[in-house]
Amino acid sequence: MTPRYSGKLREAQKATIARKHQQAFSRFFRKQGLMVLDQLERIQHRFTNKAAPLPSGLNDAWNQVWGTISQETLPELQEIVVAAESVGFLAGGHYEQGKWVKGNKFWDLKNPRAVAWFQKNGGSVDYIKGIQETTSDRVKGVIGRGLEDGQSYTEIAKGIRSEFVDMSRARAQRIAVFETGKAYEAGNKEFALSIQDDGVRMEEHWMTSHDEKVRPEHAANEAEGWVEIGHVYSSGDSDCPTDPGCRCYKEYREAR
Repeated sequence: MTPRYSGKLREAQKATIARKHQQAFSRFFRKQGLMVLDQLERIQHRFTNKAAPLPSGLNDAWNQVWGTISQETLPELQEIVVAAESVGFLAGGHYEQGKWVKGNKFWDLKNPRAVAWFQKNGGSVDYIKGIQETTSDRVKGVIGRGLEDGQSYTEIAKGIRSEFVDMSRARAQRIAVFETGKAYEAGNKEFALSIQDDGVRMEEHWMTSHDEKVRPEHAANEAEGWVEIGHVYSSGDSDCPTDPGCRCYKEYREAR
């Protein structure tokens, strides 16, 4: 199997997994948007009628509303993230397993390496809080611009609704692609390390998609060739994808 064919196969597998989990992220943002609008409608009566410009006190009210909603929805978001990571991680390990005919090593989420990875990385609270903070910042931006422009509650609510529609589409896709892709590549790596645990020294090779969108620093990583697993590349990264826009992956083989 050539690296380029391998890359296309991996991308197809990751895209299929991401599409399935994108729906869960989309539902989450739609639900969260309804909660936000419901709570804001409740508090807008403290200020004025829906058609009149809102006073700056809405900012403080928003902070109170979001603090409650963020805490209430965090466990659900974490569950969605872990579900996406679990499927991606398992698929990545199975892909790598398929390249090793000898030993036919069994791979599932009970494997010690899988357990250790999820304990350290699965459903990272910091990452999930980051998603929530980005949501808060986007809504606060809508409210802030609305207050500066003297918009009414109805106009601001329309802007918030539009923001959550975008989150349920484009943002849900970006998160699903990144989370499943990151977990898929982690599954590849952890399976390769499990082979190394059995006494076979392994090495890795950073691979790009070989097109005009490849970043120079990632092309430089690929140019380093085969290195030991866990190597820190010239970009400063040791794993890929590095972010939602990264399409890189790694190949593994017995060291030569």
